[in-house]
Amino acid sequence: MASVSEDLRSQPGVMRKGLRIQSRVIGALMMRELHTRYGRENIGYLWLILEPLFLATAVGLIHARSPNHFGGDIKPVPAALIGYCNFMTFRSMVSRAEGVLENNVSLFYHRTITPFDVLLSRGLLEQAGTLVAFCLLMGVAMATGIANPPERPLIYVAGVAALFLLSWGTSMVVCAITHERRTLGRVIHPLIYVLMPLSGAFFTMHALPKQVRDVLLSIPLAHCYEMMRYGWFKSAKSVYIDLAYLGGWILGLILLGLLLLSVTRKRIHMP
Repeated sequence: MASVSEDLRSQPGVMRKGLRIQSRVIGALMMRELHTRYGRENIGYLWLILEPLFLATAVGLIHARSPNHFGGDIKPVPAALIGYCNFMTFRSMVSRAEGVLENNVSLFYHRTITPFDVLLSRGLLEQAGTLVAFCLLMGVAMATGIANPPERPLIYVAGVAALFLLSWGTSMVVCAITHERRTLGRVIHPLIYVLMPLSGAFFTMHALPKQVRDVLLSIPLAHCYEMMRYGWFKSAKSVYIDLAYLGGWILGLILLGLLLLSVTRKRIHMP
């Protein structure tokens, strides 16, 4: 009995130690990815923010003089920024998942580093870059009166978190199935661009005919965007958000991704 009680008391300490090690590994991998991708010369790390900033600015300017076809307080510029900036997170995480295992194979000599850690660190890096770019652009839009502050900020944050988890789960699946299958990897990029106009990033479900809306609501990204718009705009509707359906997709993709990565890791050829 004494040994059992001692084991139970020691479990929280072991978990805290494991979380500390995990956070250090993720932090180190994020810094390594920054060095590898952007280097230390010229503006270096600023490219993490400037790359999505330039692209999102271009999209915002295109919609600056567009008529307000959304209705209510859903203005074109903030709607476009919410749609494009968040889709950049999905696009970057999924498209860059191809070849992750081959490019980082030397890291797996360390027992504390797994494909899970590499993909999570890269995903957090992508999310950080697009989030900072979004905050800067939306801040300017609010300061100039083009956009209003979020009406339900916690719901908007929940939508962003759901999109991140969905993107991360998809990136794990893509990483695993494209390992040693370069031809399959080349199909991923055009599929992402086909998905962009179907994801609900640039239109509301309420404005679509029922037949079209029912088809597009089968795409889990659409529920993320409906949640984000409902969190930001007062006139946005929440009737088309299915949290159970979205949660099922997120949980299913993450579990499938973890399973596929565990199988794929056994096929990694160490140099």
